[in-house]
Amino acid sequence: MFFRRQSSCGFTFIEILMTLTVVAVLFLPVMQLFSNSVYFTGENLDRITAMNLAQSEMERTINLNMTKEQLKKAGAQVFPPLEEEPFKINRGTWRVEREIIEDSDPLEVRVKVFRDGQPDKVMITLVTLFEDMMWDQVKTVSSS
Repeated sequence: MFFRRQSSCGFTFIEILMTLTVVAVLFLPVMQLFSNSVYFTGENLDRITAMNLAQSEMERTINLNMTKEQLKKAGAQVFPPLEEEPFKINRGTWRVEREIIEDSDPLEVRVKVFRDGQPDKVMITLVTLFEDMMWDQVKTVSSS
């Protein structure tokens, strides 16, 4: 009787199970890292959107060319108004609030951006100071 010695060219079931276990243990932290990066990418996209909306409203407010008294009279406003549809940008709905701090000199204007329905959770706040322009003192430049 001839006994053949089996060759050890293949893997045993136990070796395969151990390899899969090691791969799974190493794979879990990588998946957690991937999950966190997806979450923070979404958060940063929201911050960028809110910053762009705040800057746009601040520029719009500056370009109204209103005096301090006119801005005070206009008071706090929400854009778009609450009875209208909110801005729909980057899979989110947004509103912008312009707040006037009346007892400040120069006049303090705050622009706050929040998700629709969450006015207490402000994403971005920009603040600037307004002073009336002295247009009568501006001299035109003559070309010679």
